Amino acid sequence: MNKDYRCILCGQEKNGIPVKADYIINSIRWFKRNVTKNEKHYTLVVCKDDYKKYYKARSSFIRKQVGYVALGIIFTVMLAITSRGNLTGIFVGVIITLFLYFMSLLSYMPPLALPHEYDAAAK
Repeated sequence: MNKDYRCILCGQEKNGIPVKADYIINSIRWFKRNVTKNEKHYTLVVCKDDYKKYYKARSSFIRKQVGYVALGIIFTVMLAITSRGNLTGIFVGVIITLFLYFMSLLSYMPPLALPHEYDAAAK
């Protein structure tokens, strides 16, 4: 077993399906490299034992993200209508939408690095 692989759910050193490095993973790695100076250089994976747990958590994250952003957009539109196009109302609505988006990241679960044919078959 390669010591460079680490499961994102159980935290153990296991082989599995690799996690796609997106802007959130890259931001965390940048922070660990430049601020804490404690980068471990692990390849993040989801092990076979935790795949069902991962799938539920990923589905929940996507639902929350879509729901929060939709709620923020609805709130922004309502603020724009009630403020009669006042830029302050629209600005506050955008800030609230961004806040709700960042709230959805509290349950963040990264996507897997799968070829497109496997990704479509999993849905």
